[in-house]
Amino acid sequence: MSKSPVNQRITYLLIMGISAKLLVDTTIQLFNPFLTMIAAGLGISAVALGGIVAIRGVMGLAAPIIGTIADKIGYRKIMQISLALSGTGMILAGISQNIILFSIAIIITGIGHAGYTPNLHAYLSTKLPYNKRARGIGIIEYSWALAGIIGLFIAGFLIDTLSWRAPFIFFGILLLLISIIYFTLPASHLEKKQKELITNSRKKDIPLLKRIQSFFDLGSNAKSAWGTIVIQGLNIFAIMQVMIIHGGWLNSEYGLSPAYLGTIALIFGVTDLIASIYVSIAVDKIGKKKSVVIGVTGMTMGFVLMPFLNTGLYLAILSLIIPRIFFEFATVSNLALLTEQVPEQRGKIMSLSTTFGLIGITLSSAIGPISYYSKGVTGLAAVSFTAGLISLIIVVLVVKDRIYKTAG
Repeated sequence: MSKSPVNQRITYLLIMGISAKLLVDTTIQLFNPFLTMIAAGLGISAVALGGIVAIRGVMGLAAPIIGTIADKIGYRKIMQISLALSGTGMILAGISQNIILFSIAIIITGIGHAGYTPNLHAYLSTKLPYNKRARGIGIIEYSWALAGIIGLFIAGFLIDTLSWRAPFIFFGILLLLISIIYFTLPASHLEKKQKELITNSRKKDIPLLKRIQSFFDLGSNAKSAWGTIVIQGLNIFAIMQVMIIHGGWLNSEYGLSPAYLGTIALIFGVTDLIASIYVSIAVDKIGKKKSVVIGVTGMTMGFVLMPFLNTGLYLAILSLIIPRIFFEFATVSNLALLTEQVPEQRGKIMSLSTTFGLIGITLSSAIGPISYYSKGVTGLAAVSFTAGLISLIIVVLVVKDRIYKTAG
């Protein structure tokens, strides 16, 4: 029996996926530890740079539109374009000589980010059988933790030895290179059908209102699909509402220095990686929906424990690790669950999930500091617990774990 070509093997697809996503995730996280250094290099305040980074995040709202296009022309093409946009934006940011060009460059990277990750998940879903999908997506999600451990270490070294511009140019070049290497990936097996669908759709003159209604129509499984999408946003809001202010909490109550907070960030990265590895091994055996229930329940109970564990530094750190581990479990499981809700619209589904995640991050950035500074850790925990509880109710009552027969 002959072996499949290298570029058709799942191992190769996963290596290419995690390699590119490691670069993308590094560029997303780049501002977190180095915001003040980059701002100083640009000659602006950290607050002003934070505003520019927030605009980059808003570009994620383009994800559903990009996902809809990907469903028609193919996921690989959109991934390549997205990687090229991210790489171009990073290089432009690195060589920019004024704040206007830098801002435009960062917006370009935001569009690239919005297009890459959800369509990577959709692409892999066309290659992985459902009973192995959580493992594949779980492995891909190692990249987030590895970006915090490896990518940011390289970025710090480049800034320290060269300048704040160096990581932008370095990672930008790598993103452009890998966008070219992506030509070696096979096309999605749904692309023939996708081309037929777009050809047929061009034959019909569809009114604008009908097109808008069609965009939000997720078919016969719409209730479960929308529930799964909303869960993603709620879970991200719940954890980010805590994480956005955890540095301020630990600094104000335990007097931690920036260096110590950096060490804690490394610990979080390692725990994220361990959680991702466990998810990739266990979820397909446990079941996607059941795993989401376990993850959301553990995360929500972790928020309950938070005020009670805030009696000393190490227990306070533990109180952050517990919900974070279960969040990772819930998120990767839910991504696998999302891929089979409406298989013929995977790009749109995964992109809508990204958009709701962005909404969760945006709200958490505003609400988290208010929760902590008004009611302390108890207030912080209460808000996240409420979001987690709503998420759990939706998982149990609305979401279905169904296996569809995909085309091709």
